[in-house]
Amino acid sequence: MATFFGFFGATSIPTLADTNPPIKTTADATRQVLTDAQYRDASANDLAKMVRAKQATPEELIHHAFSLLARDNPTLNAVIYSREQAALQEASELKDTGQPFYGVPLLVKGLMQLISGGPNTNGLLPSAGATTSATLPITKAFQNAGFIVIGVTNFPEMGLINVTTSKLYGATSNPWNTDYNPGGSSGGAAASTADGIVPLAGGNDAGGSIRIPASWTGLIGLKPTQGIITGDSSTPAAVNFAETKTMEDTNLLFDSLLNPKKSDQVESAPTNLKGMTIAYSTKSPVGTPVSKDAVKAVERAVSFLRTKGFKPVEVGSPVDGQKLMQAYYLRATSSGSTANFIIKQKKPNKI
Repeated sequence: MATFFGFFGATSIPTLADTNPPIKTTADATRQVLTDAQYRDASANDLAKMVRAKQATPEELIHHAFSLLARDNPTLNAVIYSREQAALQEASELKDTGQPFYGVPLLVKGLMQLISGGPNTNGLLPSAGATTSATLPITKAFQNAGFIVIGVTNFPEMGLINVTTSKLYGATSNPWNTDYNPGGSSGGAAASTADGIVPLAGGNDAGGSIRIPASWTGLIGLKPTQGIITGDSSTPAAVNFAETKTMEDTNLLFDSLLNPKKSDQVESAPTNLKGMTIAYSTKSPVGTPVSKDAVKAVERAVSFLRTKGFKPVEVGSPVDGQKLMQAYYLRATSSGSTANFIIKQKKPNKI
């Protein structure tokens, strides 16, 4: 039985790039040139197929990504660091070895998905300007899957809250309505994916940091099993994955990031989902009020699922939500100690 407390789906959001002219490239002049709008609406798998079929080049895709970035990021504040020249150099050196996402631009999260030369601040104001000389295993796994990292996305301090804002980087805006936040802590990843700057973006999740932004921006938010993704620990902590627009991309990415030593722990997905029982609830697991709009959204999702042959069943939370949150925040107190240690190293006379 599957359980959900929200509804995720693919999205296509209009941006200023809809009227943008095609980017000129050195590609074969006889083929149709990809436009910003076409790039924005494509999935990661679509773009990889275009590159492999020589309908686009990795460099061309990077130019499209930076065209959208230049137009939309001043409003969204989703991307906090970019590496255009490095990405173009990596694209020129990329070899086709059958990677599932060959030549596709990617943004990684500024927390736990570090890339050499990029920021390493944990979102803390005293750490402004700190960089790293290391590329972490999860980022290397993205690159091994064929992605070209073009930059780093925004997140709150230490990834601790469910909105994306900090004194260091400021707040990220939701592409659907820029008066609102895209959620957190992978909010920059969700905003840049929903806007179409990249077809998917790296994120991580301990208590909802992929799933919350997905639900706030119309994306797919999967938190894989702890320790199943390459580079992740089996000890309870944040799990790395991504904000995605299509289930095809989600499946391909999961397969490419799956730790080969753990592949026997993953069961095959059922081929026929009709008739599956899906649990849902319109009540808060911690007893707090739920807005009428939220209830309507769940009820709308339930009606949709029924039309597709599923069997939604209203079920109360199987756990004590208050005790769960108490345990979660008790464990998260270690992040406060880590933050204090980092800040003390930066400003030893201020602590």
